[in-house]
Amino acid sequence: MKIGRNDPCHCGSGQKYKKCHLPTDDAAKSAELAAAAAAAATAAKAKADEEAEAADKEAEAGGATVADRAAARTKDAAGVRPRTPAPTQAPAFRRKSV
Repeated sequence: MKIGRNDPCHCGSGQKYKKCHLPTDDAAKSAELAAAAAAAATAAKAKADEEAEAADKEAEAGGATVADRAAARTKDAAGVRPRTPAPTQAPAFRRKSV
């Protein structure tokens, strides 16, 4: 059962949950989510590093140059280089508000 913000606090203090334990419970939940996100980011970085190392070793075995290995590292998993963002420019005209 989920405790509502305006329900009495589960600790028995007599205060509403939002005034008593809501901030500490929210902080604990945020800390758990941040730890999970950090672990996922670390795992993704480790996997990317392993793939880059494997690509370097494969390129060395094939006699590739340093430039070829650098180009291979910049490609994503599908084998396509990531697109660069389009330059930001103001539109040639502005529409007047009516």
